[in-house]
Amino acid sequence: MSEDDVSSRLEQSSMGGTPKVNPDEQRRYLGTFRERVSFAIQIKDLSNPNAVNALQKEFDNNNSYQLIINGNLDHDVVSPFIRLASQNNIKFVVKTDSFYRTAPDNYGVVYANNQSINVNPVDFEEKYNQQDTSNDSSDDSDDKQTNQSFFGKLKNIFK
Repeated sequence: MSEDDVSSRLEQSSMGGTPKVNPDEQRRYLGTFRERVSFAIQIKDLSNPNAVNALQKEFDNNNSYQLIINGNLDHDVVSPFIRLASQNNIKFVVKTDSFYRTAPDNYGVVYANNQSINVNPVDFEEKYNQQDTSNDSSDDSDDKQTNQSFFGKLKNIFK
Protein backbone atom coordinates (compact mmCIF):
# COMPACT_ATOMS: atom_id res chain seq x y z
CA MET A 1 0.00 0.00 0.00
CA SER A 2 1.46 3.34 -0.99
CA GLU A 3 1.78 6.32 1.32
CA ASP A 4 -1.00 8.12 -0.60
CA ASP A 5 -3.36 5.19 -0.01
CA VAL A 6 -2.60 5.16 3.69
CA SER A 7 -3.08 8.90 4.08
CA SER A 8 -6.36 8.86 2.14
CA ARG A 9 -7.64 5.99 4.30
CA LEU A 10 -6.68 7.86 7.46
CA GLU A 11 -8.42 10.97 6.18
CA GLN A 12 -11.61 9.02 5.33
CA SER A 13 -11.60 7.34 8.73
CA SER A 14 -11.25 10.64 10.52
CA MET A 15 -14.27 11.97 8.62
CA GLY A 16 -16.59 9.09 9.49
CA GLY A 17 -15.38 6.13 7.49
CA THR A 18 -15.54 5.19 3.85
CA PRO A 19 -18.22 6.81 1.73
CA LYS A 20 -21.22 4.63 0.96
CA VAL A 21 -22.45 3.89 -2.54
CA ASN A 22 -26.08 4.98 -2.99
CA PRO A 23 -26.83 5.62 0.69
CA ASP A 24 -30.44 6.71 -0.01
CA GLU A 25 -31.11 3.47 -1.87
CA GLN A 26 -29.57 1.46 0.95
CA ARG A 27 -31.72 3.26 3.52
CA ARG A 28 -34.85 2.64 1.43
CA TYR A 29 -34.15 -1.08 1.07
CA LEU A 30 -33.06 -1.59 4.69
CA GLY A 31 -29.33 -1.69 4.09
CA THR A 32 -29.16 -3.39 0.72
CA PHE A 33 -29.23 -2.35 -2.92
CA ARG A 34 -32.34 -2.45 -5.12
CA GLU A 35 -30.64 -4.84 -7.55
CA ARG A 36 -30.42 -7.48 -4.80
CA VAL A 37 -34.07 -7.27 -3.73
CA SER A 38 -36.49 -10.03 -4.70
CA PHE A 39 -39.50 -8.78 -2.75
CA ALA A 40 -40.36 -5.80 -0.53
CA ILE A 41 -43.43 -4.89 1.50
CA GLN A 42 -44.22 -1.31 2.43
CA ILE A 43 -45.22 -0.57 6.02
CA LYS A 44 -48.79 0.28 4.98
CA ASP A 45 -49.15 -3.24 3.53
CA LEU A 46 -47.73 -5.22 6.47
CA SER A 47 -51.18 -5.64 8.01
CA ASN A 48 -52.58 -7.03 4.74
CA PRO A 49 -53.12 -10.80 5.26
CA ASN A 50 -52.08 -11.42 1.64
CA ALA A 51 -48.62 -10.01 2.38
CA VAL A 52 -47.69 -13.01 4.53
CA ASN A 53 -48.97 -15.37 1.81
CA ALA A 54 -46.98 -13.49 -0.83
CA LEU A 55 -43.84 -13.74 1.26
CA GLN A 56 -44.43 -17.48 1.63
CA LYS A 57 -44.52 -17.73 -2.19
CA GLU A 58 -41.20 -15.88 -2.33
CA PHE A 59 -39.72 -18.30 0.21
CA ASP A 60 -40.99 -21.22 -1.89
CA ASN A 61 -39.41 -19.75 -5.03
CA ASN A 62 -36.02 -19.24 -3.42
CA ASN A 63 -35.13 -20.05 0.16
CA SER A 64 -31.48 -18.96 0.07
CA TYR A 65 -32.12 -15.22 0.38
CA GLN A 66 -32.25 -13.23 3.61
CA LEU A 67 -35.24 -11.43 5.12
CA ILE A 68 -34.48 -7.92 6.37
CA ILE A 69 -36.96 -6.45 8.84
CA ASN A 70 -37.35 -2.84 9.93
CA GLY A 71 -36.87 -3.12 13.70
CA ASN A 72 -38.21 0.37 14.35
CA LEU A 73 -41.75 -0.97 13.92
CA ASP A 74 -43.96 -2.45 16.63
CA HIS A 75 -43.29 -6.10 17.34
CA ASP A 76 -46.96 -6.94 16.68
CA VAL A 77 -46.58 -5.67 13.10
CA VAL A 78 -43.44 -7.63 12.20
CA SER A 79 -43.91 -10.77 14.30
CA PRO A 80 -45.90 -12.67 11.60
CA PHE A 81 -42.97 -12.20 9.21
CA ILE A 82 -40.39 -13.27 11.79
CA ARG A 83 -42.49 -16.33 12.59
CA LEU A 84 -42.83 -17.18 8.88
CA ALA A 85 -39.08 -16.86 8.34
CA SER A 86 -38.39 -19.10 11.33
CA GLN A 87 -40.86 -21.74 10.16
CA ASN A 88 -39.21 -21.80 6.72
CA ASN A 89 -35.61 -21.74 8.03
CA ILE A 90 -34.98 -18.41 6.30
CA LYS A 91 -32.14 -16.26 7.61
CA PHE A 92 -33.42 -12.92 8.85
CA VAL A 93 -32.00 -9.79 10.39
CA VAL A 94 -33.76 -6.98 12.26
CA LYS A 95 -32.34 -3.52 11.50
CA THR A 96 -32.92 -0.88 14.18
CA ASP A 97 -30.79 2.01 12.94
CA SER A 98 -32.51 5.36 13.39
CA PHE A 99 -32.31 6.24 9.68
CA TYR A 100 -34.74 3.42 8.79
CA ARG A 101 -38.04 5.30 8.69
CA THR A 102 -41.50 4.14 9.70
CA ALA A 103 -43.66 6.17 7.32
CA PRO A 104 -46.37 4.16 5.51
CA ASP A 105 -44.52 4.29 2.17
CA ASN A 106 -41.20 3.06 3.62
CA TYR A 107 -40.34 -0.63 3.50
CA GLY A 108 -40.92 -2.76 6.57
CA VAL A 109 -39.81 -6.11 5.12
CA VAL A 110 -37.28 -6.77 2.35
CA TYR A 111 -36.35 -10.20 0.98
CA ALA A 112 -32.95 -9.93 -0.70
CA ASN A 113 -30.00 -11.88 -2.02
CA ASN A 114 -26.39 -11.06 -1.21
CA GLN A 115 -25.68 -10.63 -4.94
CA SER A 116 -27.42 -8.85 -7.77
CA ILE A 117 -30.58 -10.59 -9.07
CA ASN A 118 -32.42 -7.69 -10.80
CA VAL A 119 -36.02 -8.77 -10.21
CA ASN A 120 -38.87 -6.55 -11.46
CA PRO A 121 -41.21 -5.64 -9.88
CA VAL A 122 -40.27 -6.13 -6.24
CA ASP A 123 -43.01 -4.16 -4.47
CA PHE A 124 -45.81 -6.26 -2.94
CA GLU A 125 -48.57 -4.12 -4.46
CA GLU A 126 -47.13 -4.31 -7.96
CA LYS A 127 -46.01 -7.92 -7.88
CA TYR A 128 -49.01 -9.66 -6.34
CA ASN A 129 -51.98 -7.36 -6.89
CA GLN A 130 -51.32 -7.50 -10.64
CA GLN A 131 -52.16 -11.20 -10.56
CA ASP A 132 -55.52 -10.48 -8.91
CA THR A 133 -56.53 -8.15 -11.75
CA SER A 134 -55.08 -10.29 -14.54
CA ASN A 135 -58.33 -12.23 -14.83
CA ASP A 136 -60.24 -9.04 -15.58
CA SER A 137 -57.88 -8.03 -18.36
CA SER A 138 -57.41 -11.51 -19.83
CA ASP A 139 -60.14 -10.87 -22.40
CA ASP A 140 -58.34 -7.74 -23.54
CA SER A 141 -55.03 -9.57 -23.82
CA ASP A 142 -56.70 -12.36 -25.82
CA ASP A 143 -58.09 -9.74 -28.21
CA LYS A 144 -54.67 -8.13 -28.55
CA GLN A 145 -53.07 -11.51 -29.22
CA THR A 146 -55.71 -12.26 -31.87
CA ASN A 147 -55.19 -8.86 -33.47
CA GLN A 148 -51.43 -9.24 -33.34
CA SER A 149 -51.58 -12.67 -34.89
CA PHE A 150 -53.98 -11.40 -37.56
CA PHE A 151 -51.67 -8.48 -38.39
CA GLY A 152 -48.69 -10.79 -38.14
CA LYS A 153 -50.31 -13.10 -40.69
CA LEU A 154 -51.24 -10.15 -42.89
CA LYS A 155 -47.69 -8.86 -42.71
CA ASN A 156 -46.34 -12.30 -43.67
CA ILE A 157 -48.62 -12.40 -46.71
CA PHE A 158 -47.06 -9.24 -48.15
CA LYS A 159 -43.43 -10.31 -47.61
